[in-house]
Amino acid sequence: MWNEVNNMEDDALKQLMELEGVGKAKAKSLYDAGFKDINSIKKASIDEIADIKGIGKKLASRIKTSADAIVIEEEKPVEKIETPQVTLTLDAETKRLLDVRKKQKSKKPHFRQTDSHKKKKLADYWRRPDGIHNKMRYGVKGKTPLVEAGYGSPSLVRGLHPSGFEEVIVNNPKEIESLNKGQAARIAHTVGARKRVLIEKRASELGLKILNPTRREEK
Repeated sequence: MWNEVNNMEDDALKQLMELEGVGKAKAKSLYDAGFKDINSIKKASIDEIADIKGIGKKLASRIKTSADAIVIEEEKPVEKIETPQVTLTLDAETKRLLDVRKKQKSKKPHFRQTDSHKKKKLADYWRRPDGIHNKMRYGVKGKTPLVEAGYGSPSLVRGLHPSGFEEVIVNNPKEIESLNKGQAARIAHTVGARKRVLIEKRASELGLKILNPTRREEK
């Protein structure tokens, strides 16, 4: 709670310091006098500002003129994109195999290279052990298991999203037009907010599914 109050005060001081002739000390005086933002300065008269200790009439006039010149941008309402509920009708066999894959993955071990849990310099991904006395290589009980046949997902559903769609990475609106109804788009993490909106709009028009849509809060 205390941190939140401090953060609010810091934000207010930064905003007040944008005014002409206002440094940190003067901003603190304005804040303590009840002027929490530039809007409150705009509503005040020069005499009200000049009454604050350390601020004369001349500086008050400069502060007032500076505040009136600042145009505060109004927040634009977030554009709401209607995302259709796109589902895929799966046959009984595909549903069964997706359930099998889900159970397999819940029991699948995390494959990693030898001693990656002990040494920071070793990355936490799979590397086949090749040491002469390596216990992982010999399959000693209690050591990380080796990657081998039997851990893989059923070939018919390998690479599919749990919803049954084939995942396709999309980087721009043009790429989404090449998708078919059995594919779903996953927007690449390098895509910015502006282009992401265009991709989601185009997907909505084409009736395609976006696996990682932007979360928008309704105001």
